[in-house]
Amino acid sequence: MLKGTVYFIIVAAGGGTRFGGDIPKQFLKLGGKPVVCHSIDLFRSVAASSGIKSDIVLVLSENHHDLWRKLCAEAGYTSPLIVTGGATRAQSVEAAIAAVNPTEQDIVLVHDGARPLAGEPLVRRIIDTCHSGTPAVVPALKPTDSLMELSNDDSAAPVDRARYLAVQTPQGFNGKLLANAYRTCRADIARMTDDASVAYAAGCRVQYVEGNPYNLKITNPADLEIAEVLLRRCSHSEITT
Repeated sequence: MLKGTVYFIIVAAGGGTRFGGDIPKQFLKLGGKPVVCHSIDLFRSVAASSGIKSDIVLVLSENHHDLWRKLCAEAGYTSPLIVTGGATRAQSVEAAIAAVNPTEQDIVLVHDGARPLAGEPLVRRIIDTCHSGTPAVVPALKPTDSLMELSNDDSAAPVDRARYLAVQTPQGFNGKLLANAYRTCRADIARMTDDASVAYAAGCRVQYVEGNPYNLKITNPADLEIAEVLLRRCSHSEITT
């Protein structure tokens, strides 16, 4: 049994500029509710069925607090703890970590608010691996496409795809380790694209576990359409592999 708390940090402070439109992608409707609500409901379900002590932190841009409150009121939805994010993803995660102040006994999972289909089995794999003593865990998939490396002159050279992984979230960490990693790497975190990169830069070994092929990140309108198809046509077991 876990001695500490599992903190689920959902990063949803982005403006969704690549997606386009007036409403950021994390607040658009998917299966009748905002995209980010799928992750909130997922973490609540995992915590309830596992009997673990947990807390959810939703990181939002200050500009989106009113929109989120309106969406919750319209749906009769209870919001988790809200933390105001920063100018970058790293600053947003830092703010969430500071709000919960995790200890050595705690586990922190950091998840992209635009990944609504992570699934319970994947979340449980991350928690179980962290609970076993692994300090940093990332879900990832082996690429099936051929890969090439881009050079400065816009030419490209083939690389061995067997040496690479496509990384997903949620990513799991020992709570104190992640907090220390962000403090240690503060000067460089702006260029790091995920939390595992911060942990690695701080000298931590990162463990890989099998990701979920349905765990797509909604970046453009086509991704939202694909997610709708998955929710509508696939069985629950298929989505949550």
